[in-house]
Amino acid sequence: MHANASHCPLCHQPNHCALAAQQESDSCWCHHQEFPPKAQLSNAQLSKAIAADVCICLACAEALRLEVKLGVKRVD
Repeated sequence: MHANASHCPLCHQPNHCALAAQQESDSCWCHHQEFPPKAQLSNAQLSKAIAADVCICLACAEALRLEVKLGVKRVD
């Protein structure tokens, strides 16, 4: 995992990743969530951040899900 694997690459807050905390991956919060397909994300940089080996946090995952649902486009 990346050196900053315990922080979200989008908001830089703790992401509470089980793997980063050296716990079983099945215990991670992300195993109980649905994520929007990367193709639906409007920001190329955002898509790159999510493709990296660092997990986003629950708050950012929920914000992305809402943006996709509402059809909101991120502006850089």
